[in-house]
This record gives sequence, structure tokens and C-alpha cells, in this order.
Amino acid sequence: MTSTFIERSDKLVSPFIGRFHPIEIDHAKGCYLFDKSGKAYLDFSAGIAVASTGHCHPEVVKAISEQAATLIHACIGVGYYDAPITLTEKLNSILPNGPYASFFCQSGSEANEAALKLVRYTSKKSKVIAFEGGFHGRTYGSLSLTTSKRKYREGYENLPGDVDFFPYPYAYRCPWNKKDYAESVAESVRQLKESSLFSNDVAAVFIEPVLGEAGYAPCPPEFLRTLAEVCKANNILLVCDEIQTGIGRTGKWFSFEHAGIDPDVITLAKGLASGMPLGACLAKKDLMNQWPSGAHGGTYGGNPVTCQAANASINVMSNYVSEVDRLGKLTLNFLNEKLSGHKNVGDIRGQGLMIGIDLVIDKESKTPNTELTQKVLKECFEKELILITCGDGNVVRICPPLIIDEKTLLKGLLILVDVLNAA
Repeated sequence: MTSTFIERSDKLVSPFIGRFHPIEIDHAKGCYLFDKSGKAYLDFSAGIAVASTGHCHPEVVKAISEQAATLIHACIGVGYYDAPITLTEKLNSILPNGPYASFFCQSGSEANEAALKLVRYTSKKSKVIAFEGGFHGRTYGSLSLTTSKRKYREGYENLPGDVDFFPYPYAYRCPWNKKDYAESVAESVRQLKESSLFSNDVAAVFIEPVLGEAGYAPCPPEFLRTLAEVCKANNILLVCDEIQTGIGRTGKWFSFEHAGIDPDVITLAKGLASGMPLGACLAKKDLMNQWPSGAHGGTYGGNPVTCQAANASINVMSNYVSEVDRLGKLTLNFLNEKLSGHKNVGDIRGQGLMIGIDLVIDKESKTPNTELTQKVLKECFEKELILITCGDGNVVRICPPLIIDEKTLLKGLLILVDVLNAA
């Protein structure tokens, strides 16, 4: 008898890899995953906000296949070829206030590693500020910026130092104990302006415009604008980690656009190449030009196949970004209408199709309700809906493929609402 994927994985694959669901995936198409028996599951995870153009979009598949037939790898350090150059041009065509120069790599962690090296090298300063609850990767350098979960850092001694942390303006779980949204935002802005952390001996500030792993909490635009002003006044570089938010996820090409700010450095990955392993560190050209030849690099960065997947992905997404904005607003309105009175629904928040439902023991204490969240995920899975969590394991995150249509989106939302109301 043939062993299952689960049995084979348990024998040899590293046990540190956690999985949300016991699904044995055979193939995927559009917004659906199919198991080995052919059962279809509506995918509201998109491979953790990666499959933005849906699974195996024909234009992306075509771009990958055609590129693989002519050039799979040459190394960007050996010579010149079209795909990464076209991708850089294409990114600049959708970025405000360019030009930005590119460094391509394989993951978000590597993109943030590159950004960390860049800002320290060019500023000749070592101190960096990140935000409490932020997730910027799990490699050693990027991990020094990551605090979204304690277990990510436990057992890893001597992480690169000179990193300070400032409270993220997470309005629902306000670090300043303000219960009203407006008061929370105002206090976060006041604390930022008065903080002594943001001095001219700081190289850079790293921020997620939407707090990802720690709870899908959008940063208030007022705070982002104030942060940009503080950085400019103190000659601090501003790095926007758009790894999960970028390329249309929040209803704009980049989440920082909601606040109208102008970052010095932008990091990308996840939805950039529809599931092909590609990350990017983009920096204002005059800044990137200060990084000399050989100061950083990588064998696989700018791979022609992954870059062509990204080129095709951007072409596809150009038809969907405004629709993501509309569907995101529809989703928030729908969920608030159906769930605002639910005793265990503490908060519903998000931008575009990056939405979190914060499940709590009760609304007064706001204690994370991980038990209920796991029950909801399990029962939705039994009804053929794939969901994942973030926060303290208590936030249901909704991050479907961005090509999803309204009917399919509402189908999944109705399953989720029915499960929650019956819980």
C-alpha cells in the first residue's frame, strides 16, 4: 500500500515545520486546492498571502514555461539578461516617487537582510529601530528585528544587536491602554513625537504598514505620516516591509500608499511572483548607488524564471488592484454586519483582502481565544474552506487569492460566519 504524504513526511521531514491542516494537496487551480481524492477546498490562505494571481494562473504558467525553455539560470553576477531588468522597470512603473534600484533574492527574510546591510553600510550607523510584534524574517539578521512570537527568538543567542523596539500602534490592543480608536492613535502619535529613541544616531526604522504575523492590524495613516516626518527630521532611513502587503494585497500596489508616505527602502516577496521564490530589496537609486560592487550578492538572485513569473504576475494584477480594494471593503462591511454582535468577536480589521477577525474570551478582557479559533479552523476545513491564523493564534486571517470574484468570496465568508455563529 502506498504511504500517504503525511506518513512519508513524518518519517523524514523536519518536525519544526508546523501545518494548519491535514490536507494532502494533489494540485491547485484558481482559488481552490484539490486533495488526492479530487475534493476541492476554497483557499482563503493563498499559501500565506502568496498566490495573489490564484493557483497556476495561465499567464504565469506560460511565462514560467517559456522562460524555462530558454534560460533557467545564468547568475546575475555573470552577465546581463532581460527578466530582472524588465522586472525592475515594471516595479518602477507602479512605484510612486522613484526611481528605485533593485536587489533580487529568494525570500522575504533575505530581502530584509539586504535592507539591514544596506542601511547600516550607507549611513555608517549601526542602530536600528523596529516595532514590537513585527515580523521581518527568521534568518539571523532579520530575526533581530522580529518579535511577533517569543518562540522565534528563544534559544538563539547573540542575535545581531543595536536594535531598539517601539510599540506598534495596534489600536485594538493599544500599548498605551486607550480603549477608543481615536485616542489610541493620538497617543501613539504623541509618544512617537516625544520618544528619545528616534535620534540622528539611528540608521533606519523598519515597519510593516500592516502588522502581519502579529494580528493583521493596519498601521493608522496618521502614525505612518508622523513616523516619516520624524525620520526625515533626524536623517533616519525609512524601510517599509511590504513582503505580505505588497503587489495589491491591500487594495493599492503598496500599503504605504494609503498614508501617502515616501519610504527610502521597500522589501517585497510573497505575492511578487505568484508562489515562485522571489524577494526584492528596492532602494532609492541614489541610496543604492552608495553600495559598492561586491558589498552584497547571491547566486540565485534575479533568477530569470522567477523574475518572469513576477513580470507576468504584475501584468495580471494590474487588472485587479482596484477590485481588491472594493472586495476588501465589502468583506469588512459583511463581517461587521454578521458578526459585530458575536460575544467572542473582539475586532474585525484590515486593508484590502488582508483581513483579521480577533477572537477573544470576552470583549472586556480581550483575552485571546485560541481554543475557539482552532475549533473554527477545524470546522471550516471540514466544510472545505482553508483558513489560517495569526496573532496569538486567535486571529482568523482572510487572505485569499486576489483574483477571487465576489460570488466565491461570499461563499467562503458565509461558511466562516455560519461556523462562528454555531460555535
